[in-house]
Amino acid sequence: MDLEPPVRALLDQYRAMAGAGLSLDDMPTLRGMVRLPDLSDGPVDGVAISDTEIDGVPVRLYRPAGRGDLPLHLYFHGGGFVVGSALSGDLDGLLSRRALDAACLVASVEYRLAPEHRFPAGVNDCYTALTGLTADPGRHGIALDAVTVGGSSSGGNFAAAVSLMTRDLGGPALALQLLEIAGTDLTKTSNAWRNPRPEHDTSRETDLAMVDLYLSSLAERAHPYASPLFAPDLEGLAPAYFMNAEFDPRRDECEAYAARLRDAGVQAVSRTLPGHVHGSMSLPDWQPARDWRAEANTVLAAVNKAALAGEAVELPA
Repeated sequence: MDLEPPVRALLDQYRAMAGAGLSLDDMPTLRGMVRLPDLSDGPVDGVAISDTEIDGVPVRLYRPAGRGDLPLHLYFHGGGFVVGSALSGDLDGLLSRRALDAACLVASVEYRLAPEHRFPAGVNDCYTALTGLTADPGRHGIALDAVTVGGSSSGGNFAAAVSLMTRDLGGPALALQLLEIAGTDLTKTSNAWRNPRPEHDTSRETDLAMVDLYLSSLAERAHPYASPLFAPDLEGLAPAYFMNAEFDPRRDECEAYAARLRDAGVQAVSRTLPGHVHGSMSLPDWQPARDWRAEANTVLAAVNKAALAGEAVELPA
């Protein structure tokens, strides 16, 4: 397939960074050069942005004005477990729009990054933010009947892992896990990873090098809270809506995880959006990327509405 120019330019950017000789041993330089895309619409009017701390974990809140108790959507940013920040402002446009469109309080978690803080530090921070926010719903105006989690790339991995943790540890009930270009298998053994394509954003070897900055051993690659695909029991998890890029090698593992969830009786929808590569849903001015973001917000809004009404969640096919 001939990718559209903005997507081809994104792939060229990935390759230019890979060819620049950046060392994974030089985290300050890497973090200074790798930033999350700055969405063109910027912060949205009518949404208040504030920073707080939940049980020691920094969190940025996006709250639509003039509302009472709201659904809570906990969001985890991407960045390969080693880069990115909830507090940088890079996500203010994306998440203030999500808060407005889905009529919810969005909480973006500033979790600890590897390699300084290895597994399970980051995912534990995400779970701590979830339990801390829901333990005091009155303070933040949270409607406990409609709590959801979501994230992209490594943040999608965290969202899937937190969904497992909240079931295993007796945490708050979740109405949805919204998983965008998520990594669910940190062994990287799917067919796509073993058979690279020109449209892939990275190689198996490079991605595993990032993974091994996050994990401390080969055995941890298959830990359920690192690779949710390998969780032995998936019963009782929240409904899952996967949004996958057509040319993302992570698509295979997401489709496999969705199939395992359905086999366990969990409602799971796996959507593949054509023409996309890993991360292209964040391109600011490309219409298919805008459509992706609108779809995610529409699904979240529908789930919030059903959960608040006490109705069963029915994900769109």
